[in-house]
Amino acid sequence: AADPDLGTPPAGPAAAGKPAGGPAQGGDDYARGSAAFKASDLPTAKSAFEAAVKKNPKQADAHYALGLVLDKMGDRPGAEKAYKDALAIQPDMTEAAENLTAVYVESQRYDDAIAVAKRALEKNAKNAPLTLNYAVALGGKGDEAASRKAFDDAVKLEPNNALFYITYAQQLSAWKKRDEALDKLKQAQRLAGEDPALLGSVGFELRTLRAVPECIAAFDKAIAVKDNGDFRTNRALCKHAAKDKSGARKDLEEATAKEPDFAPAHYWLGWTLHEDGKFAEAVTSYERYLKLAPKGPLASAAQAKLTLAKDKKKSPPPKPAK
Repeated sequence: AADPDLGTPPAGPAAAGKPAGGPAQGGDDYARGSAAFKASDLPTAKSAFEAAVKKNPKQADAHYALGLVLDKMGDRPGAEKAYKDALAIQPDMTEAAENLTAVYVESQRYDDAIAVAKRALEKNAKNAPLTLNYAVALGGKGDEAASRKAFDDAVKLEPNNALFYITYAQQLSAWKKRDEALDKLKQAQRLAGEDPALLGSVGFELRTLRAVPECIAAFDKAIAVKDNGDFRTNRALCKHAAKDKSGARKDLEEATAKEPDFAPAHYWLGWTLHEDGKFAEAVTSYERYLKLAPKGPLASAAQAKLTLAKDKKKSPPPKPAK
């Protein structure tokens, strides 16, 4: 599996991303919440939508918008309740169904996701995001045949959506269908254009599949659009797998220079230095990682390697044989 401490986000369930349009029965509070949400002021948006819901408990779009804000704030139970309240008032609100199924999928509550998706798809069988979430939930339940059909339906509904192909590839990878997953990722890369987030997700999945040349090529394209520590660190690991140690080292040095606070780059730079016997420099990199991410996914590995590198640093080099 790909290392958990890298920043490139894998694709996931589809979700609507903005407050529903249409007339705002909540008046000024809804309008204020929408403006705050657009400005990424989530606390103000939350307060405004809560006021809108209090003034008019039957306003479905205010419940949905409140759920969206709570979702972004990490309050999954609160978001779930708000989406369910919206659907209770307006059962055909597809945005709320999309986001509720996404919450359930992310929580691995696959039966709940399937139930919501089925009800919503009965009203709108051509809703691509809901179909995608339904496919992911079926895959999570282990129903490969039904999941494949739903994935195929989803990509037919949105044949130019790179995210759909990435998500399909993730599921195929989980089923150990490597060649099929690679094919979907190639399609995703063609559709991603110059979107750095999508290109990065494609590269991440290719690295997970150990598709080394394809991974390097994907991150080459991503870095050409947006050069950052995350992409360079991922590309470095693919280059290392390709036995290009100097290229990997250069990428990691560039990553730490461009984004000094991107912790994973420091860990992997320390790892390559350690591997080459540069223990003093490795110690510095491991210590930097632990300072930035003391509870990070690689913290225990970094601490163990730091101890080992310090011991190696103290040990005198072996005397040459006479």
